[in-house]
Amino acid sequence: MKKLLIAVTVTLGLSFVSISQDTLNVLFIGNSYTSFNNLPLLVQNLSTSAGKTLNIDSNMPGGYLISSHLNDATTLSKISQGNWDYVILQEQSLIPTIDYYRYNDMYPAMTDLKSVIEQYNPCAKVITYMTWGRRFGGQHCDPSGTYCSPVFANFNHMQDSLTSAYLEISEQLNIQCAPVGLTWQNILNDTTLILHSNDNSHPNIDGSYVAALTIYSSIWKQPSNGIAFNAGLTQSRALYYKQMSDNTIFNSQNDWNLLINNPIANFSDAISGYTATFTNLSTSINNTLNYFWDFGDGNTSSIQNPSHTYTTSGTYTITLITSDCIFADTSVYTIQIGTNSMKETSDSEFDLYPNPTTKQLNLMVDSNLLGSVYTVYDNTGKLVLTGKINTENTSVELGNLSAGLYLFRMGENFTQTIKVIKE
Repeated sequence: MKKLLIAVTVTLGLSFVSISQDTLNVLFIGNSYTSFNNLPLLVQNLSTSAGKTLNIDSNMPGGYLISSHLNDATTLSKISQGNWDYVILQEQSLIPTIDYYRYNDMYPAMTDLKSVIEQYNPCAKVITYMTWGRRFGGQHCDPSGTYCSPVFANFNHMQDSLTSAYLEISEQLNIQCAPVGLTWQNILNDTTLILHSNDNSHPNIDGSYVAALTIYSSIWKQPSNGIAFNAGLTQSRALYYKQMSDNTIFNSQNDWNLLINNPIANFSDAISGYTATFTNLSTSINNTLNYFWDFGDGNTSSIQNPSHTYTTSGTYTITLITSDCIFADTSVYTIQIGTNSMKETSDSEFDLYPNPTTKQLNLMVDSNLLGSVYTVYDNTGKLVLTGKINTENTSVELGNLSAGLYLFRMGENFTQTIKVIKE
């Protein structure tokens, strides 16, 4: 394999998705689509079954809009208690499908409520809870009949409208979306199973369980398959729902901004004699990051760009852990002190060229990396591209990406990160 001429960061034993704790505090804000079958409790039970602790609270009055919550004393009181890791926002089920209310009520209210949440919870991440269409579609109007949705031919037609609304506002606000409605759509188009209750609007227990699976994975960034909790459903049916939820989320995770809050740890160094000076190149969509440096000789630091003087020559492993509240990422380099003062890079198991590039990258991998997933992040830490390696020679299309610096990552338990320049 041809050796790379650019710096490679080697991270051992870490996934590129890292939540640094097994206890989370989550506030659910919604209405009956959240309260039916006690969705927060279902998500909590899934978490417990997976060996995690989920502390939950909620405010779910029937028929509430996000704009209703913005002026609700109970909602504001719960938000102001602080210490929330996530706040889940669920809009009233018809509002996103009526253009007037989508743009004049839903979007402004979610924007304002996000600001309130962040005011009291600097570490809180907002997730929009995408709901589902009515079982048979139809047209839906406000109580006065002034503003109406299109006449939806069926569930899929209405779901497309809901999906568009939730993805649009999530992208505008740079927040996650839990694609519950799309998980429903994938199941309903694949089987004759029924997820609606008798009113053809609210969820039955199957529908709520599917919603809980999707929200569980959106929170923990982990598949639900393998969790024992089945909410009283048969094992085979619950397994099917888990597989469909996992496929929906993890086959298109960049669509839901699943990793948008994950920082990317990276750094460079300059060595003069026995002193190494480190420049922090970590990125995140959020402004405040914390750093932990291990210089490989028993000394550590928490400042952003440290210098360290070694007492003896040798090879040292430098570890940088970059964290943003519950999320963390790690980069590891080895350096030589007191010899040729050159940084060592590990033999790469893959080759990426040309770099810089204008349209595509050619990826050559060793056979042991077949089946691995690659991911590409922009310089804010947002996931912009992902794919799977099925052959030893693969083309990665970058034509739709704007010019700039990107980080290309390969593998899961053995991760290598390469800086890529798109011209």
